[in-house]
Amino acid sequence: MRLLFALLLAGVSVPSLPAFGEAAPTKTFENPLFRYSVALPLGCRHEEGPGTLDAICSPELDAAKSVEAPAAASLLLEVGVEPVPQDANKAPADLAQGYSQANFTDELPEAVCGEADKARVHIDNVKQLLDGPRVVYTATVACPEIKFLGLGERDGIARFLITPGLRYRLLARAPKEDFDQNRESIDAFFASFKTLPPETSRQ
Repeated sequence: MRLLFALLLAGVSVPSLPAFGEAAPTKTFENPLFRYSVALPLGCRHEEGPGTLDAICSPELDAAKSVEAPAAASLLLEVGVEPVPQDANKAPADLAQGYSQANFTDELPEAVCGEADKARVHIDNVKQLLDGPRVVYTATVACPEIKFLGLGERDGIARFLITPGLRYRLLARAPKEDFDQNRESIDAFFASFKTLPPETSRQ
């Protein structure tokens, strides 16, 4: 089960974009509280939820297959946004104290794997970086087999950006056997993401 956040992405439409190999342009998403841009590969279906944008893709990035592909067993690229008004004016050190590396790793089993049993999820390469006004956490995640759902092992990467007033959660996950073949698309997804100032702050 993916995390659901409180903020709806109002008025955002997601057109099909060219594949990363064709130098896909980025798309800007915005509402009164935030703006960000990200590129998504061609051949995926797109779904919006409360505070989330998902690209669900077949391993081959085949558009016809992606239409029916279950998210739990596909290449999943997800951006989630959570407003945290009480953090609006905090310095990076204070942000890191309010949302620590322990908070980050506690979220990962459910956020990446949909797995409540944290002991079954392997989290590696956990890093914390102070990047200007924000705190960035990254980790790799190995999700266990879930036999009763017919799901095999899956691998994932998480990158959370803790910024003054907003928390961005970027996730990529794929079946273990498909992860390496999709690594270029995964890396391009993370590299393309940029936070932007709200329109109101630029007037």
